[in-house]
Amino acid sequence: MIDPLGYYALLDLPLNFDETGLKISYREKAKFWHPDHNKSPEAMENFQKLAVAYEILKNPQSKMVYDILATVYETSDFPDMKALKIYCSAKGEETPYLRVFNLYKMVGFKLKVQKLIGTFTDAISFISKITAHNWLKGWWTPQAFKQNIFALKQNYQGINANTTDNYKLLAHNAAAFLNENKIPNACLSAYQALEYATTTQQRRILELFLAKCRFEKVTLKPWNFKYLQKIQLKFLYALLGILSLILIAGGAYFASTHYTKGEPEKTAYYQKVRFNSGSETVDDMVTAKIFNIPADTKDTTMLYHLTSAQKIMYGPSEKFDVMTELKKGHTVRITGYTVDKLWARVMLDDGQMGFVLKKHLEKGVQNEIPAESKIFETTNEKNTQ
Repeated sequence: MIDPLGYYALLDLPLNFDETGLKISYREKAKFWHPDHNKSPEAMENFQKLAVAYEILKNPQSKMVYDILATVYETSDFPDMKALKIYCSAKGEETPYLRVFNLYKMVGFKLKVQKLIGTFTDAISFISKITAHNWLKGWWTPQAFKQNIFALKQNYQGINANTTDNYKLLAHNAAAFLNENKIPNACLSAYQALEYATTTQQRRILELFLAKCRFEKVTLKPWNFKYLQKIQLKFLYALLGILSLILIAGGAYFASTHYTKGEPEKTAYYQKVRFNSGSETVDDMVTAKIFNIPADTKDTTMLYHLTSAQKIMYGPSEKFDVMTELKKGHTVRITGYTVDKLWARVMLDDGQMGFVLKKHLEKGVQNEIPAESKIFETTNEKNTQ
């Protein structure tokens, strides 16, 4: 039997004593330890302690408070039963629906454990804040990053692993609520403490208390600890998402600019364009990576006209030399475009390939296509859009 203050031992009583047995034992022990008859050094101390034990154990409510606290505290840290503190939520509310969370937090560049008590809503708040705080602190050095990963792992795995602390919190509150005669909250705290009880004595005391209170078992909504774990991972997912976007943006920038940097006139090569008819044309020009479009000269879908007078460049940049200048409404054929889709490669009437910003092109034919033009084969004199 757990008896940290020795009340049962001093009176030589079992846990389930009756009232008559208590009175008889007290009278006998009081006579034995009375300082007028007992001259031993510990007589006065034991006589006074005997009176306190009798006062506690003769009252069913204070006896139960002592019994519950006895399953939580040792002799050295046993609290004052007349001034028991009720543990409250993070907002200071008295509620039986509490849990303890031991969370690792970066303080400076070191990890420290913070013990926090709160409701499920409180838990969401301080778990989110500590996780965000750790990620902000855990970037700047390899050691800090390593500690942050350790903290994330421990906080994730230990979200509901602190059985001893949760039993102590709930059992203490059951006793504290009972001490203030707040029976419903005392019962709900004791009922939840059963989930974390690890010894037969703990379960026995709590079940005895609930039976005496005639507590009817209720179905409580279980704590969603998996959700509290996911909260911690969302910051990791957000970080990975940001890194992915940075890599994608960097890759796109590299792809769109890599081939147009430097001196264009020194990077020329021959570009070959094949027609659907099987014939080919070769143009000596400077270009970036181009997505090709088959040059079907019988197809009108890739015929576009200039919305304004434009310079046709040798490559997809204004840094390249000007191939020729065309007036507004001039019709060309699109045979490709750059990866960023800003520049279109176009075929001119003489079969040469040049580049123009795609925004200056509009689908269809505006000005009449010359009869000798190589961009479109037709037996008609007039072309339509």
